[in-house]
Amino acid sequence: MRLDRKKFQEIMDREKWTEEAICHRTGLTRRSVKWIMKNGEVSEDALERIADMAGVKVGEISLPDITAFNDNTIEFLKDHERATVSFSQGRYKSRIRKLAKERPGECQIVAENKDGSLCAHIPTSWVKISPPAARSEEQREIARERMYRYHSKHGSTLHEKG
Repeated sequence: MRLDRKKFQEIMDREKWTEEAICHRTGLTRRSVKWIMKNGEVSEDALERIADMAGVKVGEISLPDITAFNDNTIEFLKDHERATVSFSQGRYKSRIRKLAKERPGECQIVAENKDGSLCAHIPTSWVKISPPAARSEEQREIARERMYRYHSKHGSTLHEKG
């Protein structure tokens, strides 16, 4: 997914949020926040956290995905231990490359295709379907207020000091 950095920067400026405040309130690392703000690419989970913090809907701070090749595929057979995955999106390709380096016995890159996609084998136990929590506007506001109170109580910096 892509963050509308301009819109989010406007919210940051209006609320006087620092990158540190975003880290504290979303649970994202400073490195992740810097990368998201520089590149605009963001996971669905991180985008939801940022939207919750800002008190807006995800669609208000996201941009459409404009990648030319956007096929992502996961294939596996019942009762088999290995799945074949093919990804075109950079964040998934980066993750697969990292896992192939760190865990070569479990993750093997099969091909890097001319269209930019990557094909690999991974354990089927790595395949998960985790839908995000469905929250009402009221629940989002309650969570936002709870996080604000928590960080206020624990001395976290939510706004730049003037």
